Amino acid sequence: MSGVQMAKNKFLELLNREHQMALNKMKQLDTALTGFQFEGKSSVGRNLKQVHSVLQFCDGTLMKHMKLEEQIIFPFLASHVPKLDSVLRILCSQHEDFRKSLEDLRFFVNLYSSEASKSDSSRTIHKLRELGAYLIYLLRHHMQVENESVYQVIDRELRSGERKALEKRRREYVE
Repeated sequence: MSGVQMAKNKFLELLNREHQMALNKMKQLDTALTGFQFEGKSSVGRNLKQVHSVLQFCDGTLMKHMKLEEQIIFPFLASHVPKLDSVLRILCSQHEDFRKSLEDLRFFVNLYSSEASKSDSSRTIHKLRELGAYLIYLLRHHMQVENESVYQVIDRELRSGERKALEKRRREYVE
């Protein structure tokens, strides 16, 4: 395997690894939100801890991943592969939707935390499950589109020099 092929694969492997971590966190979110509804008060603390872990991941790793895409990868691809422009705009719009929905989820998690000791928090649980399901679906679909369009273009259509330039920009951005 050539050095260019290894660098290309390493770059895409990093992006795909972050996607896989996000998918795992979304499974944890789904499990915890389901637990709020079906496991009762004895599991509230554990489920809240799990949801907070997911929120922390989203605030850290996932937001950095999205910013890298918005500030480095997408603009680079827009200038080198103009046919992707509409897809890149949709993906950026989905990032904004995800951020807003994440804040909504955080609001209802905090509301539920304050209601957890009270007798009726079923409306809040319903809203949490609804928001959680939407976030999970949005992120899964979003990553599928990235994998099937953006990442394939990086892998198959960028010339060696373009891939090197993109990787250089990524390295400069994260340092």
